Amino acid sequence: MRPEAHVSVAPAEVRDTPLAKHAAERLAPGTYALASANGRPRLWSYANRAALKGFARGVETGRGLEGTTLVEHAFLQARNALVDALNVLVERVIPDVSFLAVHLDHHGLHVMSVGDSRAYLHRGNKTPQRMTPREGDPLGMLDGDPTHVTIAAEPGDLVLAGSASAFSASAVGRVASALQNDPNVPPAVLAALLTEPASKAGVGAVALALRIR
Repeated sequence: MRPEAHVSVAPAEVRDTPLAKHAAERLAPGTYALASANGRPRLWSYANRAALKGFARGVETGRGLEGTTLVEHAFLQARNALVDALNVLVERVIPDVSFLAVHLDHHGLHVMSVGDSRAYLHRGNKTPQRMTPREGDPLGMLDGDPTHVTIAAEPGDLVLAGSASAFSASAVGRVASALQNDPNVPPAVLAALLTEPASKAGVGAVALALRIR
């Protein structure tokens, strides 16, 4: 199976200034990490960068691992990297990060998340299956409890994932309409449809669209 994916990131607007509240990184074909910081805006990019670098390091050091074990290892490295980065701050209020990892391998499709993130599996004409908790966790990587879901992947599967802000009613409606008109809409188009409403609203978003060929 071959993944075809695209990530779209829209900055948040703070006092008419675009800031990187959301970020993402592609570690390998089929392996993606998405981060959304909270707390003081000036520390958003700092926190996101630490978490993403930690996850990337975990993927690199976990080359001998597979499936769930690899994702959990990389996730722990991401959390440790965030903690280390925050420990050097003198801030009284520190940021936290909602984090979502998507990994496709021969074991299946793995989604690990903490915080208020979303991931949905679209398969044929079936109702999309949510792969993250329905009740968004207000806690992030520092104090939240990560959840992990693994499913057997099939050719034609479509995964839409991202920050909660990427799944507004407007964004979901636009994606549903696009898929109804053409089930093979390119991932780049779907990811952009998810983030555009959040971009216009100034809240920012990050979204991943991954189709399995």
